[in-house]
Amino acid sequence: MQEPSCFSSPTGFNSIIVRFNKFFFSTITLFGEFSIFVFETFRLFQYFWKRRGLFLRQCESIGVSSLGITLSAGLFLGAVLGYQLYVSFHQFGAEAILGGSVGVALFRELGPVMTGVMVTGRAGASMAAEISSMKVTEQIDALEVMGIDPIEYLVMPRVLAGFFMVPLLASFFSLVASFAAAIIACGVMGLQSVIYWNQYIKFVDPIDLFHCWVKAATFGFILTGVGCFCGFRAYGGARAVGEATRNTVVAALLSILLSDYFLTSMLPFGFKKLKVM
Repeated sequence: MQEPSCFSSPTGFNSIIVRFNKFFFSTITLFGEFSIFVFETFRLFQYFWKRRGLFLRQCESIGVSSLGITLSAGLFLGAVLGYQLYVSFHQFGAEAILGGSVGVALFRELGPVMTGVMVTGRAGASMAAEISSMKVTEQIDALEVMGIDPIEYLVMPRVLAGFFMVPLLASFFSLVASFAAAIIACGVMGLQSVIYWNQYIKFVDPIDLFHCWVKAATFGFILTGVGCFCGFRAYGGARAVGEATRNTVVAALLSILLSDYFLTSMLPFGFKKLKVM
């Protein structure tokens, strides 16, 4: 006898409709709450100078402390990129364009995205855990009792620090990865370094740097904003801290990839200036 399916009865179908409506409206509500949270953060940027000490502390936490892991990731990625692209281009006799391809790929795409991923895993998850711990232990309520705006004190310095520091990290990431690719392509695979760097300089132009900085600044804003927002939404005990950290990593990474697509489609390409010699 065939087992009844959830679609075979009106009750089962109504259950699916109810779940879909609940998911849809909860998503809209969550997006609205995040929009209000972002608006409040922007509104409090006027108090930046008042919280400049916290801003510099967050710059050290997000930028300086993440420099080591970012450069390590750039070193490994650049080495792999130099090897794989040389093997691929060698099949078509196009090794000469390896340097330009590495530079464009890193500054336009891989640099900002990988930097956003690394900083999310380190700084984004850390700030979510810190703020959620303060939330569940009622330290944020204590700030409000003392007349201190929690968003001004906790969120605004972190968002500004992420906005300014992630582009710097992405630039360092791309440069280190470029040198690592050159070491592998020229020192191991046998490509002439003059050809590599000539094509690198010819291909990488200010538009590529513009792509890198705009994307990285957007990703820095996203990962810090999502981390703080998930921390403020934590309710309960120690389990809420873990859930806030998990939600931050998942939501920030998905948001980075989604925004990367839209930014890539909107930013100017400038490929008409690139000529291979």
